[in-house]
Formats: sequence, C-alpha cells, structure tokens
Amino acid sequence: MAGLTKEQRAQREAEKLAAQNGAEQTPAQQDQQQDQQQDQQQDQQQDQQQDQQQDQQQDQQQDQPGIELVIMVRDAPEFPGGPLSAEVHPDEVENWLALDWRLEE
Repeated sequence: MAGLTKEQRAQREAEKLAAQNGAEQTPAQQDQQQDQQQDQQQDQQQDQQQDQQQDQQQDQQQDQPGIELVIMVRDAPEFPGGPLSAEVHPDEVENWLALDWRLEE
C-alpha cells in the first residue's frame, strides 16, 4: 500500500506535538496520549489483518479448483482495439452469447 493511513498521519502529528510540548504536559495528559497512541496502533493492526484476510479470500476465490473457464471468441471487436477472445465463467456464458460471442470450436 502506498502512502500513510489517516491513523498513521494522526499519530505522527501527535508525536510531533508531544515532542514540542513534552515539558508542558502533566503525567495524566501523557498517559492519555499514550492510551490514544495504543488505540491507534491496535486499530492499524486490525485494519492490516482485515486487509490480509480479504486478500487471502480473493486469492482463494481466484484459485478455486473445479471451475473451468470457457473460452469464447468473436469475429469483430465490439469497439476498435477490443478483445476477440475471452475466458468466461460457465455461469456467464449465456450473457456473452447474447452479446454476439460464441464458444471456441
């Protein structure tokens, strides 16, 4: 992933402010800030775990054995530079047939 998340930006801003105001903070304020930072870190970890789980689910769906894609072709592209062949999920074949595609012979 490119860039920083909102939580990471907020955490960096909080760290900068803490460095600037470090001597001015009371121990209670410092504890509160540490709690906020810990909460942000936990949120980030949960977000990362959710992203990883979603990626794994997508990979598993793409790698499902037993589903063989059907190759469909057409003589002329629907638009200039358009595809003349496609790998189609078996459940979608009827939709593609309606759009002037045909099964590869």
